[in-house]
Amino acid sequence: MKNIIFFIAAYLCGSFPTGVVIGKKFYNIDIREHGSKNMGGTNAGRVLGKKAGFIVSFIDVIKVFLPVLIAKQFLSFQAAAFVGVCALLGHCYPIFANFKGGKGVSSFFGIIFALDFILGIILLIIWKTLKHVTNYVSVASMTSCFIISFIFYYKYRNIKLFLVLILLSFFIVYLHRSNIKRLLSGTENKVNPNR
Repeated sequence: MKNIIFFIAAYLCGSFPTGVVIGKKFYNIDIREHGSKNMGGTNAGRVLGKKAGFIVSFIDVIKVFLPVLIAKQFLSFQAAAFVGVCALLGHCYPIFANFKGGKGVSSFFGIIFALDFILGIILLIIWKTLKHVTNYVSVASMTSCFIISFIFYYKYRNIKLFLVLILLSFFIVYLHRSNIKRLLSGTENKVNPNR
């Protein structure tokens, strides 16, 4: 029963539509009607500016990080990880935004940071490095999720958690299918358009 309460609470927490709320309240803009029409931090940054994009991304990480961190105090490590999965699903399919949400990258970061803060820092470094090298946020996001999943397994040797992280990584790739199509056609947005 305790697990179920945590799972539901995490989903509801993850469902908070950060990008939509910030866009409407402070900019009078619904970011779902602009750019990629996604409510995540990347689109918020493009539509509302870098500052807003950072704030949206940060809150999207925190709304998954906190439920997992709290769950670690009361549940098993694996159950806490599944709390993160529920929060991620809430972000991607939010009940408060007609089940149309973000692409799960910030949520994935929140899970890793809560489970192992050091690995969270490593994930951030990998992501920033790949973003700089590839010049594509989408490529950096998808690739870094897979890389940290293997690093996580190398450290903990927990096959169940590894499978959860790998499945989440594939799920994130699925949510980026429109980005993949644009990458293949050469129309994907670059971090630095002049490169």
